[in-house]
Amino acid sequence: MEKRIISIILLSLIVGLAVGYGIGYLGTDVIVLRQSIQQLQAQVENFQDQNNDLQNQLNDATTEVSQLNSELSQKNSQIISLGIYLSNLQQQLENKNDEIQTLQSQVDSLEDQLDTQILGVYFSPDGGCEDQVLYWINRANETIHILIYSFTLDTISDELVVANQRGIEVKVLFERQQISQYSEYQKLKNAGIPVRNDTNSDLMHDKVMIIDGTIVLTGSFNYSAAAEEDNNENLLVIKSATIAAEYEEEFTEIWNQGV
Repeated sequence: MEKRIISIILLSLIVGLAVGYGIGYLGTDVIVLRQSIQQLQAQVENFQDQNNDLQNQLNDATTEVSQLNSELSQKNSQIISLGIYLSNLQQQLENKNDEIQTLQSQVDSLEDQLDTQILGVYFSPDGGCEDQVLYWINRANETIHILIYSFTLDTISDELVVANQRGIEVKVLFERQQISQYSEYQKLKNAGIPVRNDTNSDLMHDKVMIIDGTIVLTGSFNYSAAAEEDNNENLLVIKSATIAAEYEEEFTEIWNQGV
């Protein structure tokens, strides 16, 4: 009986020691576990704080992107408006350039008018037409170009021969039907002056003298005694490079077709 009691007591002691040791061991693990849990909770809280910071940054970035998109939309609207404005300005500029060209043409026309001078108006009979023709032949410095229907005055052909001898380019185009024994055609040709006949099947009825590409003598006055002494004729003396150029163009065309 006593042995049994002693055995029970010893067993109880052993169990107590084992339980006490186990409890002590488990207590240590619990402390470590609690510390780990606390560390994990601290990390979680830290991660949550970081997540909150990131979320705030994301919200700020989203707000900034939204603002930038709004500004971009405004800028695009401004670009479109400026493009329309620029297009309108370009159209206005083109219109102004057209107006400038129109005004420049008007200015040129006015300058041509200012450049034009009427140096004299003469009438026949005995109104000085022949004297004016002779005067301007003597004043020539470079060229004398003539389109003439009837040319029988020796005084004018004589001055043309003299002008040719002093180096003036003299060219005379006659109306073919007016070439006769009284015409100055052969006399000028013999003097070495270029002469031609008109090839128009009808009449070349011009009475024109162009001096130095500047002075134009024109009208109804033929270079004939009848025109000077008997007929009612007129002669207009014009100083204008512009008008002279027009007459030179006509002279050149008829001259090039002459024979």
